[in-house]
Amino acid sequence: MDWIITVALFCSVLKAAVGFNVDSGAWKTLTENDESFGYQVVQRQSDLLVSATLLQYEGNKTGRIYRCNTGGSCRNLVALEQRAAVNMSLGLEMANDPSTQSTMVCGPTIPRECKTITMYNGLCFEIDRSNTFVKSYPSATEECPQTDIAFLLDGSGSVAPSDFSRMKEFVKNMIRLFLGRDTQFAITQFSSSPITHYYFNTFRTFNWESQINNIRQFGGGTNTARAIQNVV
Repeated sequence: MDWIITVALFCSVLKAAVGFNVDSGAWKTLTENDESFGYQVVQRQSDLLVSATLLQYEGNKTGRIYRCNTGGSCRNLVALEQRAAVNMSLGLEMANDPSTQSTMVCGPTIPRECKTITMYNGLCFEIDRSNTFVKSYPSATEECPQTDIAFLLDGSGSVAPSDFSRMKEFVKNMIRLFLGRDTQFAITQFSSSPITHYYFNTFRTFNWESQINNIRQFGGGTNTARAIQNVV
């Protein structure tokens, strides 16, 4: 994860419409004891797949997929529940391929507690027409990444020396928060042109505050766009 830190209105018109040539046939009602039942529905040749994305089971799993037949009865797909991850909201997205009758069932809210942040990953499970598990996409969730934080300081003449000192204090406070948490830091200052004082691989965590205190303000013009491009 890379961070760079720099120091509708909608209108809708609803029109009433009268429908003709609509044959309702015999209505069937599908029910399960969960308010999220029916969040996503996939129609297949002989049945329906219905998701209940908020349903919680086994303590910390969320999201259950049901197969509902033409008679109106529904049964949960145990094959998916055995592979479901913690709090993944399984069934938040579902899609069916009519040519193969394979269905993709996705849960995008799998949390992973990393040292600096909580990451949310997702998994999609492919099942065939007989509801047999085929493959997971991706095969596993991502590991915690190293976090890179790049600071970009405005050292131009438009910034008062006292404000430049405040910027450096902000940088030091941020580093204190993340130091020792699989995080790297880089510091660049710009005026007419950018100069990188410390790259990710040259910023030393030993006696790091003095490195920041020794940064002197450049003065001169203010070329912000060039500085951002340089840091990116």
